Amino acid sequence: MIKATATLPDGRSLMMIGLSFGNLGKFIDDPGDTYIRIDGKEMGLPVDVLIFSGETEAHLTDLMKGLINKDTIVHIDPKLKT
Repeated sequence: MIKATATLPDGRSLMMIGLSFGNLGKFIDDPGDTYIRIDGKEMGLPVDVLIFSGETEAHLTDLMKGLINKDTIVHIDPKLKT
């Protein structure tokens, strides 16, 4: 895995996460049991980043239930909204 941060020409920050085939294989082999947590402090970021896997969006939602509270903001791709 490669973790990096950069500043784009417009001044916005970009966090890049490069996953190897080995990383991706773990996600495919063990959906729901595989995750990558990136310590934001280590990367100089104000937040941590969590990458996880699931078989479907419904499965992903089920896995997140314990993390969702009144302060949670979910961003849904406009292409998925009906």
